Amino acid sequence: METLTETLTERVDRLIQARKVPLEWGSPHLSVTPKSVAIPQLAAEIAALEDAVREIALEVERLSGQG
Repeated sequence: METLTETLTERVDRLIQARKVPLEWGSPHLSVTPKSVAIPQLAAEIAALEDAVREIALEVERLSGQG
């Protein structure tokens, strides 16, 4: 079961592009970043999170069917 969890974690990390980028100009998480730069980046992050949640839901459905 641990291998399945690790696999799911790796897939989710890939989908959300887990990153350790320092906050600097252009980051959508800083208030000094222009809206025209931040909004598309935040929209991309939200889309990636939606994909990750969908991947988790599919894995839960698959595992619950094995019970």
